[in-house]
Amino acid sequence: MTNTAKLQGKMREKGLTIDMLSREIGLSRTGLFNKIHNKKEFLCIEVQKIGKTLDLSPAETQEIFFA
Repeated sequence: MTNTAKLQGKMREKGLTIDMLSREIGLSRTGLFNKIHNKKEFLCIEVQKIGKTLDLSPAETQEIFFA
């Protein structure tokens, strides 16, 4: 289950909106919204792309996506 609050906090730190992040990782805005809010699960490749885009450490990635 995704830690929505931590993910949104990291997005704010980087100045990214859902629209911007969705374009960056190649996912629709609706698709990303549903995954951020735990209505659908992230694919591994999406977690990797988000991690790279948000400059997440391995520990942060673990905390956000695999807690």
